[in-house]
Order: sequence, then structure tokens, then C-alpha cells
Amino acid sequence: MAPVRLDYALSGLRRCRIWLLSASTALWIRDLQDCVLTAVPVAGAIYISECKNCVFAIAGRQIRIHTSTACDAYVHVSSHPILEHCREFRFAPYPALPPAHAGALAAAGLKPEHNMWDQANDFDWLKAQQSPHWCILPEAERNPQL
Repeated sequence: MAPVRLDYALSGLRRCRIWLLSASTALWIRDLQDCVLTAVPVAGAIYISECKNCVFAIAGRQIRIHTSTACDAYVHVSSHPILEHCREFRFAPYPALPPAHAGALAAAGLKPEHNMWDQANDFDWLKAQQSPHWCILPEAERNPQL
């Protein structure tokens, strides 16, 4: 029997540390402030909106981020992450999973060698040069404790 996968929704959280350690098909994140979220890979899409000063360690087939500011996102994603109406976003690769969750990428249908974490599309910046709304999180500033 296949494992049960649920959709998760997080909303209105302040100054929280969140661990989502169960498989899911979708993750909806709205109105988080000063939070840190670490989640095992999601088999489908992740939607983030109206977040501020957060850190996300997330993996999924698609990641869409709307109206969010000053967040760091450690991601593994099969397609270009999408930004709309965001500022001060920084991206880094998804952290290594602990041994208990070593097979979670494959279980979510994600391939370790196919990660577009550093290829975000900013729908508010359609020019050829780098968007001013996001950048790569410098290695010296990455959190190894996620």
C-alpha cells in the first residue's frame, strides 16, 4: 500500500520553528513572519505568499513565491522557482537530509542531479540581466543547522 500523502497549509505564524516530517503532495504557506521552516520534499507544488523575514528549507516539483520579503530559501526544485512581487529573496541549495529521511527526494519524485534552485524567474523583472529582487545566498552566510 502506498503511503498516505496529505496537503499542508501554514498560515499566520510568528516567530516559530516548524518541522514538517511527513510526505505531502502540496504545501501552502501564507503570512509567516520571522519563522524557520524545514520540510521533507513535497511530491507536488509549494506556494508561498505574504511572508517576511523567514527561512525555508523546502523541496518540490514547483515553487511559487508571491508578495514576500527578506527571506532565505534553501530549495530543491524540478522547475524554475517563480517570484512575483517579492524583494530581498536569497536562494541556496536544499540541505542534506538526515539518514532517517535519506530516500525522501526519490519518494517525492525528485532527482538529486536535477535542481534548479539558482534559476529563479522573477515575473516582475523580464530583462536579460539579473533581477534585483533575488540573489544567491553567499556560502559564508548559509545556515548549516537546517
